[in-house]
Amino acid sequence: MEKLPPKSRDHEWIGKKIVEMNKTIDQNLIFIRHRIMEDLRLLKVKKKHNDSYVNPYEMKSFDGMFYDKKN
Repeated sequence: MEKLPPKSRDHEWIGKKIVEMNKTIDQNLIFIRHRIMEDLRLLKVKKKHNDSYVNPYEMKSFDGMFYDKKN
């Protein structure tokens, strides 16, 4: 801390600009994360739907009882 140069107006302006840019970057990262999560959810649904076409006669019940399969 002692070796840091004294604060000047240029440094203060640069610091404010960096904080402002960081807020924008954080918002964009949150938006991208939500889009990735939605894409993964849709991919999981598509995979499950596709599996039902590949093997439509998969046994899901036994002797009239339903087998609760964990996803």
